Amino acid sequence: MALVKRQKPWKEKLTPGKQYPVDEALKLVKEFATAKFAESVDAAVNLGIDASKSDQQVRGSTVMPHGIGKSVRVAVFTSGKNQELAKAAGADIVGLEDLAAKVKAGEINFDVVVASPDAMRVVGQLGRSWVPADSCRTRRSAP
Repeated sequence: MALVKRQKPWKEKLTPGKQYPVDEALKLVKEFATAKFAESVDAAVNLGIDASKSDQQVRGSTVMPHGIGKSVRVAVFTSGKNQELAKAAGADIVGLEDLAAKVKAGEINFDVVVASPDAMRVVGQLGRSWVPADSCRTRRSAP
């Protein structure tokens, strides 16, 4: 079988059948990364458990050391003393009527929206400006 251009350097540097330590393997992966996007590595771990038995289930989560690499801008629709609480909690944009006016004008410069119950009367009117009309149709109602 012919080797692809990307595989030739691998064939020269890697020894077939050799098991590499994790840190050395990751260095090699970074060295061979030639794609124009951020490449990723998948790890498969054989835990040797019987998944059908409930006492052998493995569940968990981990926090990545540098996050997911994307900062999320949060807007909060609220009024009164909740505005100071939202700012203290880390919200980027806080407001009610003024924020709604910006959204209606097309200034959507946030990724996530949180609204307090007292602000739902204002937020409910903004739904049409956030979602295009065609995206809510079902296949049957589409022409």
